[in-house]
Amino acid sequence: MEYRCINLEKKEIPYKDFTAYDREDIAQRFRTVIEAEGPVVDDFLELKVLKSYSIYQRGSLIAPFLRSVLLSVGAVMTRQIDCDGAEHLVFWPERFRGHEEEIESLKCEVYKDFRPSGQKENMEEGTFRSIADFPQLEIYNAMIAQFEGGAELKRSEIITRTNNSLGFLVKGRQIRETLELVLRAAINNKTFIYNRKAGLLRLR
Repeated sequence: MEYRCINLEKKEIPYKDFTAYDREDIAQRFRTVIEAEGPVVDDFLELKVLKSYSIYQRGSLIAPFLRSVLLSVGAVMTRQIDCDGAEHLVFWPERFRGHEEEIESLKCEVYKDFRPSGQKENMEEGTFRSIADFPQLEIYNAMIAQFEGGAELKRSEIITRTNNSLGFLVKGRQIRETLELVLRAAINNKTFIYNRKAGLLRLR
């Protein structure tokens, strides 16, 4: 499944004037991106909307204002903790309302997809996502896809195969630790059975 990128109308708003700009116009852009591209992680979402106003960093002046507008939208929202212990919000299209708990527990039957990022230099602007921009449920879904045909895999094999499936050619610290984080969650929620003696995992 490919990442569907929506193009927002470009406007030029001076950085110093942004917090006095029309909140509803900003909110509508958030709604548009969430419905078209969701699930989408907070940082990626906020920066995409900001860039549509020709502003390329949040800064201490804009960040609280932007977050307040985003939360005012009332979109479906889940939380996830990244590999560095920071909490992020993930925003979902309206059709996922009521499924927040299962999404956060990685026990979700209504979303089975994952969308590879690919290499930044080869991608349409606005579609490249770093590993921090992935909802963890997508990473989890990519891991499950590695077990087709009832395969049993070593942890290192799962990490490498999932990394490749997500479109990354190398495994930096953040990628490796994020994949390990999701893998541990999948073991803890009993999605994967871990044979410690053999060092192999399989789907339950």
